Amino acid sequence: MENGAVYSPTTEAAPGTGRGARSGLAAYFVLGRLPWHRRILKGLQLDFYITLGTGCVFLLASIIFVSTHSGTSAEIAAIVFGFLASSMFLLDFVVMLCEKLRESPLRKPENNAKVEALTEPLNA
Repeated sequence: MENGAVYSPTTEAAPGTGRGARSGLAAYFVLGRLPWHRRILKGLQLDFYITLGTGCVFLLASIIFVSTHSGTSAEIAAIVFGFLASSMFLLDFVVMLCEKLRESPLRKPENNAKVEALTEPLNA
């Protein structure tokens, strides 16, 4: 089997300078390069949205269960667990949201290293 038949469907030309400010390897990892159905799947892989969805489902299920329970101890334990679990999922979502908002795409890493001229020879 020749190499062209194996690699041609999976490789493409190197991205040019017309792709924006990204350079090097980062130019290859842009969501805009994916088809729309793959972008949706990629978005669903993030823990961010799964945490929000799970917290909302737990909260909704707990609210419904509170209005329909008959008062047994197992049901009350399930209600308490449901509200605690939903509050933890939603708290985790808020923490991730705050971390995401703190990160600025325009922020440059701080360079605190000071470059000082050598005053003495190294082998003195």
